[in-house]
Amino acid sequence: MQVACYGSEFEIPDFLIDKYIKDFEGLPGSGQRESIMQLRMSIDDIFDYIAEEPEMLDEYEIRSDFVKALAMQKAMGKLGLLHDA
Repeated sequence: MQVACYGSEFEIPDFLIDKYIKDFEGLPGSGQRESIMQLRMSIDDIFDYIAEEPEMLDEYEIRSDFVKALAMQKAMGKLGLLHDA
């Protein structure tokens, strides 16, 4: 999956999104609201951090972590965990 963000295109491997879907599939309806909120906040923190200094994405480790955060966000969206109902 291609995602445009912060003036760049990022390739998020489908297998990575599927991995996070599998990791998170027990969360919907589990009553673990606090864990879900922490996960959302962690992803948002990564996006905020990168938004302040997008040139950090030139570093391999940071870019890799950012792609993982994007994959987590996509997985949470597919599972209905990204926003409260």
